[in-house]
Amino acid sequence: MRKLKRRFHNMSLRYKLSASFLGVCILLVLVNGIVYFNLRQTIGQVDGVYSSNLELNKLMASLDGVQQSLYQYLETKSSAALEQYYVYEQSYQDLYSGFNTEITGSQGALLEKNIYNISNTYLGKTDGAVQAKRGRNVSKYKEGYAESQKLYQYLRSSIDTLNADNFQQNSKKYTVLRGSLNSLMVSALVLLTAAMTVAILWMTFITRSITKPLEELAKSANEIACGSIDVGFPIVETGDEVAIVAKACNKMMDSIRDFIARIMENYQREAEHIENELSMKNDLNEAQLRYLQSQINPHFLFNTLNAGAQLAMMEGAEKTCIFIENMADFFRYNVRKTGQETTLAEELELVDSYIYILNVRFAGDIHFEKRVNEKLVQVTMPGMILQPIVENAVNHGIRGMEGDGRILLSVYAQEGDVCVEVSDNGAGIADETIEMLMTSRAEAQQAQSDSPEGGIGLSNVISRLKRSFGREKVFTIEKGTDGVGTTVKIFIPATQTEQKEESSADDQSTGM
Repeated sequence: MRKLKRRFHNMSLRYKLSASFLGVCILLVLVNGIVYFNLRQTIGQVDGVYSSNLELNKLMASLDGVQQSLYQYLETKSSAALEQYYVYEQSYQDLYSGFNTEITGSQGALLEKNIYNISNTYLGKTDGAVQAKRGRNVSKYKEGYAESQKLYQYLRSSIDTLNADNFQQNSKKYTVLRGSLNSLMVSALVLLTAAMTVAILWMTFITRSITKPLEELAKSANEIACGSIDVGFPIVETGDEVAIVAKACNKMMDSIRDFIARIMENYQREAEHIENELSMKNDLNEAQLRYLQSQINPHFLFNTLNAGAQLAMMEGAEKTCIFIENMADFFRYNVRKTGQETTLAEELELVDSYIYILNVRFAGDIHFEKRVNEKLVQVTMPGMILQPIVENAVNHGIRGMEGDGRILLSVYAQEGDVCVEVSDNGAGIADETIEMLMTSRAEAQQAQSDSPEGGIGLSNVISRLKRSFGREKVFTIEKGTDGVGTTVKIFIPATQTEQKEESSADDQSTGM
């Protein structure tokens, strides 16, 4: 019983209500079934009280039918009368065949035995009279009819006596059964009332066990709604969804309190920051001056380089003039295009300036070749992308190698993209290095930032391309045949070219 109670306690609300409803229905059906069975049994007994009188009345009717049909046949000798005689005779015989034939001390049973024996004699006399009629023996069938008439009168008297005795006994039984039926009706009413009382009490208990925790939760919720956040939801161990909701609400209130506490801490920190802002204003003014100075210095550098180029030209040093102009273009592009969008054509021009400067430094040891589809060079891309790749090919590929170092830069269309390919015949690249670069691992970034020339690392180039184009397919690194040389490919969406052309067309249509 305790296990059953605990199991019911841990049920959900739906199963509690369903189990309660089902239990009440089973109780009412069981009580109604018991009442219906007892009432039906008692009514059946009442119906059977006078069945013996009905059977005796049928027996009397069959006896009268035998005697009357015998008389008609003896008078008319019609086949219809004879057929009626045999029908009544069979019916009469079937009815009295169930009577008592044993010796007994009961007056009713003894009377049944006499009726049974006399009925056999009576039917023998009637059959004899019918046979005599068929044989046209007038004296014999008249004699047989007279004897059957006497037996007929005796049988009627005996059946009436037995019927009266049975009626008297059945009346006593009927009185007793009526009393039993009244008692059964009262018992059924009491039983149904008790069942309904139990059902009402049980449903009241179930309803109270469900609504009471909900009322407590609603009371706590109203207090919280009025601003009392320190109020907790009462935990009622009902084992159903109410307990789950209460626990969840308590967790939510704990989270809200923690959140409010963090907000207060942040507010205090913000107040402290506001107080510190006043003391930082002087430092900010100084920083602004330094920023203006940093903007002036590049212009001073470019003006100085341009002055040096003009001076070299005036003195007839043409190569020195070209070198200084390339240096100026290179630094100007670095300052102007870093972090901004540019075109592939401008990136190619920067690479040309970079290669020219390197060949001046290293006495023309770098053999650089371009194969460019000029129809694709207006595609837009982030600035400072190609120069770090070429620089990487020089520093980590062909520098220090025996023989001629060669770099090939190709631009061509491939599967809806503009592919920029930079390949060299240098020392190659290790698989681990490729993996570090493509996964943007910190080791690769550190290795490139520690290079002698400094500059922008390939990991930085890859991440900027992914952010700019919004996809992963932007960059590949492949080893050359037999581990010699390295090929780097950049994939620029061809839509960048279409957008550039549409923008140019719109600018021309608006007169810009």
